[in-house]
Amino acid sequence: MPRESYESDMQVVREELQVLAGMAADAVENSVRILRDRRMEEGEALIEADLLVNGKCHAIEEMCLNLVATQQPVAGDLRFLFSAMQIAMQLERIADYGKGIARINAGMPPGPHVKPLLDIPRMSGVAVSMLRDAIAAFLNQDAEAAERIPARDVELDLLYSQIYRVLLTHVMQDPRRIDDALKLTFVAHNLERVGDRVVNICERVIYYLTGEVVDF
Repeated sequence: MPRESYESDMQVVREELQVLAGMAADAVENSVRILRDRRMEEGEALIEADLLVNGKCHAIEEMCLNLVATQQPVAGDLRFLFSAMQIAMQLERIADYGKGIARINAGMPPGPHVKPLLDIPRMSGVAVSMLRDAIAAFLNQDAEAAERIPARDVELDLLYSQIYRVLLTHVMQDPRRIDDALKLTFVAHNLERVGDRVVNICERVIYYLTGEVVDF
């Protein structure tokens, strides 16, 4: 394969990974919006869209494996391809959390939540911001940016704890809403896990750029 074609294929991997990251971010953002606004009819379309995410992830993996098999890349290129595959897997799992939130929403009875949703959308905003910045760090080859992102995961952990405490207080006041409160706790847990997946992505970015294995 000519060098020009090889470089072109590497660029396609970058572009497809950016598309997948956008799909994963949209899945999280839209699922929380649907949950907040109780848009029951939109949840099914979001759940079905996860098939497109899975297909995109598998396509990226196949592209990377094909380049490894046919080009025998070395050093930085090899680390890039292996990291791209690992990041694609993390993005697919992040989209799964969005799908999970949509399913939780579908399983809740119509009507207002046990409390207005404020901290859950805030969690979503933090998690998606971290995700977009992590992918930007990968594409821009910015190791310092990737090193800074994991510290923001603390905010997600604090919000998760706050949501749990507030929902517990509401349940104590009205035990009839325990099922709704439990489902919202699951939503917050999914968002907390999105942050953990983003931290994993940052670790892969550092490995790609420096060859160092780090554990944030």
